[in-house]
Amino acid sequence: MSVSQLGWVRMLKQGSTIRRLSNTTLAEVVGESLNRRLPLNYRIMRLVSRSNHLRDAAIRHHSRATRPAITTTAETLFGGLDVNETLRSLDEKGFAVGIVLPPDNVAKILAFCAEAAFVDDYSKDPLSVDPVDERIPWPGRLTYRCPNPHKQCEVVDNLTRDPVLVAVARAYLKTEPLLRSSRIFWSYPDLSQGYNPLYGFHYDIDDYKFLKQFFYLNDVDLDRGPHVIIEGTHKRKNWFEKNHRRLTDEQAENRYRGRIRVIAGSSGHGFFEDTFCYHKGAKPRKRRLVLEFQYAISSAAIA
Repeated sequence: MSVSQLGWVRMLKQGSTIRRLSNTTLAEVVGESLNRRLPLNYRIMRLVSRSNHLRDAAIRHHSRATRPAITTTAETLFGGLDVNETLRSLDEKGFAVGIVLPPDNVAKILAFCAEAAFVDDYSKDPLSVDPVDERIPWPGRLTYRCPNPHKQCEVVDNLTRDPVLVAVARAYLKTEPLLRSSRIFWSYPDLSQGYNPLYGFHYDIDDYKFLKQFFYLNDVDLDRGPHVIIEGTHKRKNWFEKNHRRLTDEQAENRYRGRIRVIAGSSGHGFFEDTFCYHKGAKPRKRRLVLEFQYAISSAAIA
């Protein structure tokens, strides 16, 4: 943080309620609020969403908005999906499994990945990664992403507009969803010891309400850093949860024992998730490739 941001933190901590916030949480709030490189509506959303009452009011407001319907594809790839059961699981648990991307579609996305440019969050230098050959050397960073592949790959574009997936998003969000972003990302082995926030439990504040769809693009077992979710933490936040957007494994186990779910699966395995729940990608010992896209209810979600 800058010197001026630290000054804001010290001043705000003098308030009786604010004083109870951890330095980490308050620094995040202040840092985001003062960061003019972020869109103003995004900064407002991030601040509002930390209050249960204000977030509920914002959800009601944006749910009443009228917008053009997503133009869905003529046919679905997921005719066997039980939409009602999916919605029940999303509402109760914050996630829903049981969706599988057909192998020919996985193969087409992997062919796109072989030619696509991936970047890390630091150098921004484009990198090509062979999605099949496991012998290629580790490129140096832990994560690499291809942003918004739905704008580059027809298969991914069609997937984001699949009528069943859109129907689930529309019913869960209770409004016409906005497709705000997509990405394909590599996660490489982290051989360090101890806590790494990159692979630690956290919850997202990406919009007032939002829903993400994930598909594994290679086989993900316990060695490849499977997705891990704390069931039922996607609704209203208590004071501890407001004050701890990130958790260590010890905190998660102590507070949510019996509710931690690991999602492993073969290539093509998919799941829905409201990532306002606590979740993480476990530390991988082998590289992992994942497709993710997000439906939201407002333009505050960064595209």
